[in-house]
Amino acid sequence: MLFDFASAKYIGIICASSDETSVNILKSFLQFLSGNNIKYQVLGYFNGKKIPNNFLFRKEIDFITQNNLNAFCIPKGEVAEKFMTEPFDMLLNCSMNCYFPIEYMVQVSMAKCKVGISGDNFPDYDLMIDVGKKKDIGYFLDNLRLYLSNLRNSNLQS
Repeated sequence: MLFDFASAKYIGIICASSDETSVNILKSFLQFLSGNNIKYQVLGYFNGKKIPNNFLFRKEIDFITQNNLNAFCIPKGEVAEKFMTEPFDMLLNCSMNCYFPIEYMVQVSMAKCKVGISGDNFPDYDLMIDVGKKKDIGYFLDNLRLYLSNLRNSNLQS
């Protein structure tokens, strides 16, 4: 089942980013969701063992690192488990690179609709945005906002 921004009430967002610019772009998108009365939960993944100091006080984002992975690179712990079992209307994978822990969480997620970028290394989602060579979170979120703001849920249900 596909959702648009008019019908989605609870959105999960997962991302992998280590730069402040991407997080600020994501924060702007979160303001858009709040302005549309959409509840959200955000999980950030750092492909390292430590969260950089400049991200430690981000209240709107929970983080996991390689320390939160088991020997098979499967996320473990309360934060990851809670995220994977949340019944999101929509789960947005905002990672511009393919990381196994993120893909694992997306695949086992209880979300009704899964959205991400299209590409050879990415699995199929319910909705895929082609970012081409412009793998940029801002470009992805701008296109996502454009498409999901123009869809009408009555046209989505079969």
